[in-house]
Amino acid sequence: MKKQPFCVILALITILGLSDPGVAADSDAPEKEPPPKDMAEAMDAMSGSLKLLRRLKRDPDRWAKSAAMVAKGSSVVISAMRMIPREIQDLPDGPAKLKALADSRRLMGLTLAGYGRLELAFLAESEEQVEEALDFLKEIKAESHEKYNRGE
Repeated sequence: MKKQPFCVILALITILGLSDPGVAADSDAPEKEPPPKDMAEAMDAMSGSLKLLRRLKRDPDRWAKSAAMVAKGSSVVISAMRMIPREIQDLPDGPAKLKALADSRRLMGLTLAGYGRLELAFLAESEEQVEEALDFLKEIKAESHEKYNRGE
């Protein structure tokens, strides 16, 4: 299935694409993973992260582990911010491409802000703040789906 222009960005917004499953099990051991090579790889690195956070709800160290996962996810978002989705690269030069690039940067910036907000919520050990941060990220995802995934 061909990805729509901002499908990869949406994956970043897929509410906490944070890391691979091994992180939650051993968050004290630093794993130096190379940054994603492209947006598709970044998207893959983030899939399943919401499930990981849900599993941590029962963990006695939930708050610290979740904050660490979100911080790691922020690194993936930052790496992805340097990338231009292939679909945008393939657009002909002109106003539509400039608008797509600007909107991509805006959505990525909001995504990073959402990750920061979520990390702070976990550090504050506030369920209410976590829910608000997740709602914020869901709103970004909804906007992106509305704009860029009409064909899916």
